[in-house]
Amino acid sequence: MFTAEQYRSKALEYEVLIKTARSPVELAEYRDLQQSYIAFADNLDWLAANAGKTVTGGANGGPAAERRKRQAEHVDEEKILRSLGAAVILHWNTIPTQLQRALFEAASSIQGARTPPLKDALAQFLHDHKDDAQRERQHESRA
Repeated sequence: MFTAEQYRSKALEYEVLIKTARSPVELAEYRDLQQSYIAFADNLDWLAANAGKTVTGGANGGPAAERRKRQAEHVDEEKILRSLGAAVILHWNTIPTQLQRALFEAASSIQGARTPPLKDALAQFLHDHKDDAQRERQHESRA
């Protein structure tokens, strides 16, 4: 962990770089970094001066316990979504076409910040598995 003095030293390095910046973008970046290091140093000084006045995680577990609780809820939510998705796929051919289209459009428009749209992949998956439920029923009836 850095000390306030180390953060201030780093801020001084960026002060020198500000004087040698070759473009407005570089100047802005150096200035932002310098201000960040100054803020870090100021925050550490404040924490040191107010060490006895701050609240830390106590009997309730503090922020870490809350984070673990949210993670557990996320896992439960993911299991629910996977189960619902699997149920929809298992019964896809029994769902009315209009509802299939609505579900397909809704699912293909859902995407994460770092993932491409799923429309093509969903279409291929549904095509590849369109007869899975029938095959499963036929397999069960033979057994």
